[in-house]
Amino acid sequence: MDPPSVQRRPSPSGVVRVPGATLGYRIEGSGLPTLVLGSSVYYPRTFAADLRAKLRMAFVDQRHFAQNADAAAGDPLETYLTDIEALRAAIGFERMALIGHSHHGNLALEYAKRYPQRVTHLVLIGATPVGVADTLAAGVAYWAAHASADRRAALQRNWARLTPAALGRMSAAAGFVAGYVADGPKYWYDPAYDASGLWQDVPIATQALPGFRALFVDYVMRWNPGELRAPVLVVAGRHDYVVPPTLWDAARPTLPPHTYHLFERSGHTPQLEESACFDRLLGTWLRTGSG
Repeated sequence: MDPPSVQRRPSPSGVVRVPGATLGYRIEGSGLPTLVLGSSVYYPRTFAADLRAKLRMAFVDQRHFAQNADAAAGDPLETYLTDIEALRAAIGFERMALIGHSHHGNLALEYAKRYPQRVTHLVLIGATPVGVADTLAAGVAYWAAHASADRRAALQRNWARLTPAALGRMSAAAGFVAGYVADGPKYWYDPAYDASGLWQDVPIATQALPGFRALFVDYVMRWNPGELRAPVLVVAGRHDYVVPPTLWDAARPTLPPHTYHLFERSGHTPQLEESACFDRLLGTWLRTGSG
C-alpha cells in the first residue's frame, strides 16, 4: 500500500464554503495525514495531544456542526459526501487515514466506499452497525441489563435538574447540548463526567440535524472488501449505553474482515476516556493493520 501524501500545506485553520454551508477545518500535528470528521471544535478536544506527534490531523466540520449551514438539499448522503470531498481537496490530502466517531463513523465508511482511492485506513469509533430504531432498542436493553444503581441515580439527578421549563428557556442549540450533558451516564464510563466543556463554542446548526439523522433511520453497515481495500478498525466501549457493544456481537460475523477492540473502561468516546490505551492501539494498528 502506497503511503498517503499531502500535495500542499494550507493554513492551519480556515473555512471551506460549499453550497448552503461554511465548513471549518483545523489542522494539527505532523505525520500521517488523517482526516477526522464531525467538528473542527469538538473533536480536537477528544484526541490526546501525543497523537499530533505521529499524525497530521485535520479536524473538519460537517454541516450540522457548522456556522451558517442549511439543511442538506436533495439527497442528504450525497450532500455530506460532497462536503467531505470539498474539505479534503481544500486541505490538500491526496490519501489519508479517515476517522469518524459515532454517526460520523458511519459517514466515514460511506465516504470511503465512494472514494476508496483516497482512504488508506478507516477508523470507526462508537459507530453503530444498524439503524436508529435498532440502536435505540439495543441501548435500552443494555441499560436495563448492565447499568449500576449509581449510574441510574446519576441519570435521574441530571434530569431532575434539567426541567422542561429550563429547557424551554434555552435556544434549540443550547437545549441540544444540555440534553446530551444530562444523558452523560449513558455516554461515559464515569457517570459523573461533565461533557459541557467539550461543547463550548461548538456551532450547532439545529436546522441541519434532522437531515443528518435521517441518513441512519434504516442504516445497515456493509462494504465490499474488493472495492474498499483500506483496513478497518472498529472501536467500542464496554460502558456505552447509547451504541452498546452488543450490537457488534451480532454484526461482526456478517461483516468483511476488520479489527475490533472493546475498551473496558470507556463509554462512547474511548479516544478520550482511555486515551493512552487508545493511542497505543491506533499506533500499532496504523503500522501493522492489526491490533
